[in-house]
Amino acid sequence: MGIRRQSSNTSIWWFLVKLFIFCAALYLAYLILRPLLSFLLGIGFWIIKVFVFLAVAVLVIHLFLKLIFQIDLLQFFLRFREKI
Repeated sequence: MGIRRQSSNTSIWWFLVKLFIFCAALYLAYLILRPLLSFLLGIGFWIIKVFVFLAVAVLVIHLFLKLIFQIDLLQFFLRFREKI
């Protein structure tokens, strides 16, 4: 038969070489992708912050209009939409 079993010493060294290559590839990917990921995450968090700010602003405006002037902002926009 042509199948030969490797010695345990050779398989341990081969495993360590593969492990070292894997760790080096992960570190290289980290070095390359770190600036790109920080840029993309920065833009994503900025967009989320703007959407949350706008949603809270609309809710606060709605609350103040309802409490002070008894104007329901949702009903106002629905009636305005029917007219168009």
